[in-house]
Amino acid sequence: MIKLINKRISRLCLAVALILCLPPLVGAAIKSEAKLTIMLIVDGLRPDVVSHENTPNIYKLAEEGVRFENSHAVFPTVTRVNAAALATGAYPIVNGIVGNSMYAPEVDANRAFSTGDYKNLLMLDERTGGRLLFCKSWAQRLLENGLTPAALGSGSTGSAFLLNHRAREGVGVLIGGYFEPGEILAWPEAVNQAVLQQFGAAPSLKGEPNYNVKVDWITRVLNDYVLTEIKPDVIYCWLTEPDHTQHGAGIGAPKTLETIRNSDRNIGLFLQKLKALGLYDATDVFIVSDHGFGTYNYNVNVAQALIDAGLKKSASSDDVVLASSGQSVLIHVKDRDKARIAEITDFLKTQAWCGVLFTAGTGTPPERYEGFVDGTFSLELLHQPSRGRGADIILTFPWSSQKNKYGYPGMDYSNSSRATGPRSGVGAGHGSMSPWTIRNTMIAWGVDFKSGIRNRVPACSVDFTATILALKNIPLDDNIRGRVLYEALEGGPDHEQIVVETLAYERDDAVIQISKTGKYWYVDKSWRVQQE
Repeated sequence: MIKLINKRISRLCLAVALILCLPPLVGAAIKSEAKLTIMLIVDGLRPDVVSHENTPNIYKLAEEGVRFENSHAVFPTVTRVNAAALATGAYPIVNGIVGNSMYAPEVDANRAFSTGDYKNLLMLDERTGGRLLFCKSWAQRLLENGLTPAALGSGSTGSAFLLNHRAREGVGVLIGGYFEPGEILAWPEAVNQAVLQQFGAAPSLKGEPNYNVKVDWITRVLNDYVLTEIKPDVIYCWLTEPDHTQHGAGIGAPKTLETIRNSDRNIGLFLQKLKALGLYDATDVFIVSDHGFGTYNYNVNVAQALIDAGLKKSASSDDVVLASSGQSVLIHVKDRDKARIAEITDFLKTQAWCGVLFTAGTGTPPERYEGFVDGTFSLELLHQPSRGRGADIILTFPWSSQKNKYGYPGMDYSNSSRATGPRSGVGAGHGSMSPWTIRNTMIAWGVDFKSGIRNRVPACSVDFTATILALKNIPLDDNIRGRVLYEALEGGPDHEQIVVETLAYERDDAVIQISKTGKYWYVDKSWRVQQE
C-alpha cells in the first residue's frame, strides 16, 4: 500500500510540475516504474497498415497504450538516417548521418558511398578520428550511467551498426547476423561466441532470400538469449520486414502483408516471453518504424540531366557529386560555390520533375525558413546541416495521394540511373517529403504510459529516444534534440491541452508545412503548387 501511495504521489507531483511549466523543461526528472525498456523498430511499417487483421499484437499495444497520430520520421525518410536518429536522439544536423548514401571526401572524393555496409561506416570512422557520429549514442549514455544497453538488428549491417556503433569497443552489446556471416555476428566476442554456439549462423541471403527468417532468427536471439542471459536495462531491436519485401512487391501486396503478419507474430512471441519471465507488467515497449512508404511512378535521372545542362562534367566528376536517397537527392557542389549552387537550383526549378528545393539558411529556423537562393527553403528547417557532411542543395520530387493497385495512397518520383520517364509496376520506396513516407508508426505501451490514448501532439522518432533516456534519469544535454513525450506518461499533462501550431511557409510556387509545439518543430510535407 505504501508503494502504491508513493507511486501516485510521484505521478501527481509530476503532473503538477508539468502543467505549471509547459512546455516541459528538458531533463526534468521522471520516476520510471519499468524494469525493462525496449524499442522495437519495424522497418517500413506504415501506420495505416496497422490493424486488428494485419497486426493483432501491434494493434493491441496501440489500443491499450498511446498511439501517436501526428508522427514523423526524420528527413530524408530513409533507414540509416533514422537509425542514427534513434541511436542519438538527434537529427542529422547534430549526429552527422545525412542520407542512405553520403558524400564524404575522406572515403571517396568523387562519389557517394552506401551507409548500408558497416565497413564503409568503419572506414569513415577511422578516417575522421572516431567521428562517425558527432555526438554520443543512447548506448554510451546508458553505460556512463551504470546501465546495460543491448541492440539487435536483422537488417543491413549499416543500420544495425548505427544502433550501437561503439559495441566493438566495449559499449554494451550489438547483435546482427551479417557483419561477417558465420563468423562475426555480435560484439563483444563472448556474446559472439555464445550466439554462434546457441543459434548458429544467421539465415543465408543467397539465392531467393526469405526475409521473414531473418526476423525469426533475431527474435529467437532476443527471447532466448538477450532477455534471459544478458538481461539488459534497455534494448533496441530492429526487425527488417516489411521493408525489403515491400520495395519489390508493393504496399499492401499479399506477399508484403505476409511479412507484416510475420513480424507481428514475432512481437507476439516477445510479449509471451515477457509474461513467462514475469516482466510483462514491468516493461515499457516502444513500437516505431523508421519511415513510411510510397509507390514509384516516375524515374528521374538527375545526374544525366545536370550533365546535359552543362552543370556537371561527367558521371564521376567531383565538381558536383550526388548522394541519392531514392526519393530525394543531396547535391554537393565543389568548394560550396554559391554562384554554381544558384545556377543549379535555377535549372532545377524549371524542370517539371523537380519538387521543393533546400539550400543553406539565412537565419534561425523555423522563424527564418528561407534558403539563401530565391525560391528555396532552409536546409536547417529540415534539421539538415549546411556545412561539413551536409549537402549544398537538397532536391525533393513531386508526390501525390493517388492510390496503388492495392488501395494504398502515396505516389512518388524517384532518382534513377534509368532514362527519365514514367514508371509502371508496384515497386515502392521512401526518402521523400510526402506525408505517406514522413508518417511513420509510433506506439508507446507499458507501465509508465497512459492507456487507450490517441495522441495528436506532433512527435518524431528522436522523441522516443529522449523519452527513454529521461525515464532512465539520464541527463539530456543540447545534443538531444528530441522532446520528452510527457503528455504520454502516466501523470503527465492532458494531450488535448498541449498547444500545437500548424504552419505553412511559401517561396514562389513552393510550400512547406510544419507542426510545432513549444520550441520543437516537425516537417509534415512540402510540395510545389500546380500552375494553371
